[in-house]
Amino acid sequence: MTELQVLGWIVFSVYLLLIVVISFIAKKKTGGLVDYITAPRSYGPVVVGLALGATTCSAAATLGNPGLAYGFGWAGLWYPFGYGGIVFAWAIAAFKLSRMCLNVGAKSLPDFVGIRFKSQFVRVMAAIATILGVYYIAGQFAGGAWVFDQILGIEYSTGILIAAAVMIGYVVIGGTHAEMMNSAVQGAIMLLLATIVTIAVLVQVGTPGTINTLIEAQDPSLGWSNVFADPMFGTFTGPAIAIALSLFALSPQLTKMWFTIRSEKDIPWALIVGFIFMFMMGLLILFGGLGGRAVFPDIPPDTSVLMILMEYTPSLIVTIAGVGILAAIMSTTAGLFLVSGVAVANDIYKDVIAPKIHAHTDNAVLERRTAMVTRILIVVFAIIGLAIAVDPPPYLTGLMWVGIGALAAGISPLIIMGSVWQRTSKLAAEVGSVLGLGAHVFCYYVLGGMLGIEVFNIAWAGTGVGIILNFVALIVISLFTEPLPQEHLDQIFGECELPGEVEIDKTPTM
Repeated sequence: MTELQVLGWIVFSVYLLLIVVISFIAKKKTGGLVDYITAPRSYGPVVVGLALGATTCSAAATLGNPGLAYGFGWAGLWYPFGYGGIVFAWAIAAFKLSRMCLNVGAKSLPDFVGIRFKSQFVRVMAAIATILGVYYIAGQFAGGAWVFDQILGIEYSTGILIAAAVMIGYVVIGGTHAEMMNSAVQGAIMLLLATIVTIAVLVQVGTPGTINTLIEAQDPSLGWSNVFADPMFGTFTGPAIAIALSLFALSPQLTKMWFTIRSEKDIPWALIVGFIFMFMMGLLILFGGLGGRAVFPDIPPDTSVLMILMEYTPSLIVTIAGVGILAAIMSTTAGLFLVSGVAVANDIYKDVIAPKIHAHTDNAVLERRTAMVTRILIVVFAIIGLAIAVDPPPYLTGLMWVGIGALAAGISPLIIMGSVWQRTSKLAAEVGSVLGLGAHVFCYYVLGGMLGIEVFNIAWAGTGVGIILNFVALIVISLFTEPLPQEHLDQIFGECELPGEVEIDKTPTM
């Protein structure tokens, strides 16, 4: 065993112990089903800001996105352009959406859109889009396996099982409290990772100008004079990924974090923390991807950041940074596990099916049952994700966008229009969700997978089409159909003081 592997096991063991301790602390903080799912009004701006950033930036930000910049040059920076849009979308979610969800007591994003549009159909469509996040989970497993392979000396197939086991454990134990507390710690480690990689490349490789000269010597199309690079970052797919990524900020695992903030006055500070975080992740993509290409022209793209660390930093720093990558992966996967399990157990079973088949069941019994089913489904989604990721994908980011795009195309336009335009109608939401999600799936699986149209082999190309169709349907159909009753809209859009007290069910969940 090499020095790097020995240090890696020591640092990883300490990190794992920290996660276990935090998870059991979180379990003690967890009361009833609502507390397990959302942990309402529990955390300050630094925790929320770090957790938001950590959950947003996963194996894609730390491995996959630098890999895209490595493979496509400066054109690959269309991806981090979307990070600015993410912060803007967070502001919408924080100031508008969180109030509206509190007004109606929504426990999840599918729950909110179902209530907002008085439509069980929209609720189920949102839950289906959330469930497709299993592809995102698969990408996290693959990223974790690469870290275990490169730093701990564990082969990919074994590493992916270890990554899955660790991620499942702390989410099942502590729910949203465990997710928030662990994600905040993981976010701090990720900021350290971004800082280390940026400094290492600036010192050892050079400034962006020097990097550009080196990569242009390999291939002129990689240089900063080329804005687009087909197929992933072409004239349509480049802007599409930036816009779709911005809308991804309204996905269930991110939006629900605003429910946890203690006071509305803390929101601006949480947004500042989130902005700093996303800025540093953009630097990681720039220097980790392009810097890696400049000096390591013949390596797997997604290992660029790892190679920079192993070549230019001491072994101890490599292992700490490697834990930073694992932290990114675990924080995102925790959120995905929860929202996927909740989508089936709460949004489909408890809110749609149970009222029909268990109409006389005591609510406390139903909530305990839902919490138990949620935990079981976390394991089920993990198994499905493992099956998808068992063979390493060529680009982690491409795999994850099969799931991310479903949310961005199918649900995010509903959230935006439903939050800012009261006239958005029930029928418009139902048609828009079908067109958005359907276009994303059809473009990727049929046009790309079955018919072999190159541009639609890129998952976010179909996402871009779905976003356009969804917005058009929401606007046009709403103009020609009746809005929802004004009494219902007043309840949704009425003022609600975020810092106020709410009664939280503390009935044990198991």
